[in-house]
Amino acid sequence: MTFYYSMKQMLRSPLKSFLFFLLMGVSAFFLALGGNLWNMSRAGMQEFERIFTTIGTVEQTAVGSRTVSYWDAGSKTYQYFKGTVYGDRISEDVLDFEGADYLLKPRQRPYFGAYVKELYEGVGHDWMITVEVTPEETAVADHSVKMRVLKVLEGNLNGSDVVYVCEHSNPDPDEFVAGKTYIMQLSQSGAVHGRPAGEAVDEFTIEYQITDGICSTQYTLDGERVYDKMNEGPVYDEVTEGFYETERGKRWLAVSQEQDCYDHTIPVQPVDGTKLLMPFYRDEVVISEGRDITEEEYQSGKKVCLIPDTLALLLRKSLGDKLTLPLYYANYAQAPTDTFSGKGGGGLSFSFLNAQGEIYSVFNEQDYEIVGIYTIKDTGTGSYGIGRYEAVIPWNAVPEDSWKDNIAAFSRMRGATTSFQIPNGSIQEFMDKWDKQGIEDLKITFYDKGYSQLKEGIENRMLMSWIFLVSGCVMSVMILLFFANLFITGQQERIAVERLLGRTKRQCSRSILTGILVLAAAGSILGSTAGWKATETAAKKADTEVVFDTAYSNLITENTKEEKVYWPEPDPVLAVGTGGGLLVAALLISSCYMKESLKKEPLQLLGSLEEQ
Repeated sequence: MTFYYSMKQMLRSPLKSFLFFLLMGVSAFFLALGGNLWNMSRAGMQEFERIFTTIGTVEQTAVGSRTVSYWDAGSKTYQYFKGTVYGDRISEDVLDFEGADYLLKPRQRPYFGAYVKELYEGVGHDWMITVEVTPEETAVADHSVKMRVLKVLEGNLNGSDVVYVCEHSNPDPDEFVAGKTYIMQLSQSGAVHGRPAGEAVDEFTIEYQITDGICSTQYTLDGERVYDKMNEGPVYDEVTEGFYETERGKRWLAVSQEQDCYDHTIPVQPVDGTKLLMPFYRDEVVISEGRDITEEEYQSGKKVCLIPDTLALLLRKSLGDKLTLPLYYANYAQAPTDTFSGKGGGGLSFSFLNAQGEIYSVFNEQDYEIVGIYTIKDTGTGSYGIGRYEAVIPWNAVPEDSWKDNIAAFSRMRGATTSFQIPNGSIQEFMDKWDKQGIEDLKITFYDKGYSQLKEGIENRMLMSWIFLVSGCVMSVMILLFFANLFITGQQERIAVERLLGRTKRQCSRSILTGILVLAAAGSILGSTAGWKATETAAKKADTEVVFDTAYSNLITENTKEEKVYWPEPDPVLAVGTGGGLLVAALLISSCYMKESLKKEPLQLLGSLEEQ
């Protein structure tokens, strides 16, 4: 009966009751919508923080250009072209500044060469050969001089015993004497030229240039070239009796091992995190078997590695097997793919010889457990690609400075060899602090796969959710204060009569508040449900419309693509919670008003009504 009379009393003012019901529903709608949007944005941001990574690459830029000339024996003239000019090498230490919040600090990474004797694809390359030759005529090598090959120390002549040799870029070439034997390292350069009239040579016959392969390219860890006296002498020698017992002769025997080194060498990339390597970051390579190296393994320097499926097949290795990596040189100048091209080809731009004229000895040899095997989906772009048979190991797995006497090449920082990781969304803050350092000639490029734009969109949605939440809360309080006062004050006579008829204060409260709470509950349930459904609709719309471009900032890639961002599902529990919270607020506010009314005696209530 209490419920019946309470509702009957409420329906005596249908307009006020309907308006209360409607406004409670609107408040509940805003609260449920705002709460779910906030929760979805928060959960989405946490997931994106886990998935996305922000890395930066560092490259020393040119300070200008200059005209460079070289002698072209074919045209008998100097050729000119514009060359870039770089300032003094800038160390990675300048990136260690106050306020730099690195997750993985910047390093100018070398790659190591590992001599794997089980690997052998070599059948003798023809682009670089070391041979003993004798000229068929005495001639100055300002044109393609015909020489007969007496002995091949390295390389492959494809069945021929004749080469055409020219000091193509030397304006003052030497004279080679017929009948003498010379040893030299030769590289293919172009078509032969300057042949004697009537000599029958195919126009596509290759000319070889004499290279400086006998010279070492060793550097110190500070980037200084190690002195090698061979740099001051001729780059070829006359072979006489007992020549190979001399210092230069022994060096030529070492030079003849370079192709064997190249054929058995795989690049090994030490790094602090796989995502610092652009091919992994851009998903140009994927781990098809096993797993990635963990953060703990990177930090502890555990002896684990990732290798490509092609290398696993050649070496007949599987997950969990051990791979022995005898590391014998470090290269700070090139990325692995520059020498060991993933697209085939490649070539040496440095020497395997140290300044003493010997092949670098192994500086570190350990067994690494294969925890992951990766597959190459795309070989990448230039130096940012993946090297042929490239293995990845933790930086801390090899003692620092253990390779200081085995540095075969050194150069400035490049984007493909120097990178770091910072927290997501902190690019602008980092750059503001970096600009204050006043360091010029360094270009920092950031990659975050669109996280910055995505974060901005989510933050806008979180702001919108707060607007809904605050609006809903303020509206709810104001509505409850107004209508609780309106309904309870308007029933002062009823309260007084019920009290005079012997009803207790609790019974009076139940009689008056039941109708208010029923309307509040009905409005809250319908409003919360509508808010939950509206959130679900908004989320589905976001699934189809919110995309981000993986080519953020200056990302250089041939695989630019768009990926959809999927929102978490709206939580019905939040809708129930907001509706329940609103109902509790209605109960508390109404009870407070009711308590104030019940403090007065019935006759006092009637007296106040008569005075009005």
